Amino acid sequence: MADKEWETDEDEMIYHLEVHKNLIGWIMDKLQEAGIPCERTKGRDSNGDILYYRAEDESRVKQIVREINAKYNQS
Repeated sequence: MADKEWETDEDEMIYHLEVHKNLIGWIMDKLQEAGIPCERTKGRDSNGDILYYRAEDESRVKQIVREINAKYNQS
């Protein structure tokens, strides 16, 4: 959507925030499908947007995010 003409700066900001919100929700769905319990963080957490509880899940979480990135951000 780089070519979109925004009526206001706020419209563009709202669009980007909605995309981000939906992306985080979608990633959380993928993690939960993989059996990784997680929840959305609040308060602009500097540690990220998704909290997962088990340290042993970290490598699988990173792998899932890499797979999503590779699939949807191909150049």
